[in-house]
Amino acid sequence: MSFRPAPGLRGAHARRLRTPGLGGPRLQRQLFLWLGLTSLATVVAAGLALHTLEPAASAWSQRLRQVSSFAADQFAERWSDPAARHAFAEQVSEAFDAGLSLRDAQGSELERVGSVSCRGPRQELQVTREGRALGSVRVCVEGARNFGRALLSVLGSAVLVLWVSAALVARRLVRPLSLLIATTREIGSGNLSARVRLGRYQRGELGLLAESVNDMAQRIERQMRDQRELLAAVSHEVRSPLARLRIASEILRNGASNPQVLDAVEREVSELDVLVGKLLASSRLDFETLSKQPVVAAELFTEVLERRKLDAKLLQDQTLNQPERRVASVDATLIARALDNLLDNAERHGGGVARCVLRLESGSGAAAVQAGAMVFEVCDAGPGFDPRALPRVFEAFQRSGDRERIGPASLGLGLSLVQRIARAHGGRAWAENLPERGARVAFSVAI
Repeated sequence: MSFRPAPGLRGAHARRLRTPGLGGPRLQRQLFLWLGLTSLATVVAAGLALHTLEPAASAWSQRLRQVSSFAADQFAERWSDPAARHAFAEQVSEAFDAGLSLRDAQGSELERVGSVSCRGPRQELQVTREGRALGSVRVCVEGARNFGRALLSVLGSAVLVLWVSAALVARRLVRPLSLLIATTREIGSGNLSARVRLGRYQRGELGLLAESVNDMAQRIERQMRDQRELLAAVSHEVRSPLARLRIASEILRNGASNPQVLDAVEREVSELDVLVGKLLASSRLDFETLSKQPVVAAELFTEVLERRKLDAKLLQDQTLNQPERRVASVDATLIARALDNLLDNAERHGGGVARCVLRLESGSGAAAVQAGAMVFEVCDAGPGFDPRALPRVFEAFQRSGDRERIGPASLGLGLSLVQRIARAHGGRAWAENLPERGARVAFSVAI
């Protein structure tokens, strides 16, 4: 029943998990590429947006040329008067926070106004009068920058930052996914003890996904363990009655007609029938194949008592005063199996059945269940449950008493099936020791 692979397969599987391009690395490269292309697309969109502003920039350049022409004309009028020329140059320098270098027609510098060193863009104005070149004025606006070059620098820096961020984001997203992929592959290969441990990534939706995967693996591991235990127990329990049947068949083949041998055969067949019934009930609950129909609960309880050759007077039917609520919509086969298990438990470990009670739950009292439920109780006359084992009596493969069970009941499925059947019908199961003597085991179903 174990799905754990052979060591050689495990090694090959581990190598496959480390192979590049399987899952995580490939997704990381894709995310990095997508985010990088998105950044480039952003830059292209910004460039197109700036391109739409070109007419406005052209108008601004036209005005700048007009201002430059006006300044050149003003310098031409004052060029022959050094004092007036210097005064006008100082006015321009102060008004525009610019450095001016005035040069003659041969290129020799006549004077400098404003900043000596200029790190901004330069513009040269040609000073002419009546078509004759008088000189030139080189203007530098201090602190200004080349707008196009600055824009490209900003956009380039933005692309670099976005692309580095894309690499970090891709790694952060893909790393926990890679861990999840590796763990699910381990679980799929049969290593049901594998668990996802995301560490610092255990947050948000990825953390919830990891918890779901771990919960799934835990439930599968528990179910597989229960199935292995069940198979081992069934194999052990079936072997004993089959061996006794084989001996009885040999005796019958030799011509013996002893009634005790026939009784033994009937008893062993009955034991096997009980075992098969429990396994079928467990399988129906696993696959949730319930067939509910209206059933008079008291009649069903009585039939189970009579089938076990118990006195029907053991049943105390407290639903007689409410005839309209005596009918419950249940799976009669499963409810009969649960009642049979309660009676079997009382007979084997409780010193016999003391009384059975069928009642309607009102929703009040110390041991109350939900209102609108029907309760089936079986009380025995034995010493009661061991207080230490009482919380675990409904767990599978648990024993209800201190003595070893004989036959298929030793599988420990009896009370576990009772609890599962009750839950499948919207109720619950419980057990308690009675104050006087004995124990009460009961379950409820919603009506």
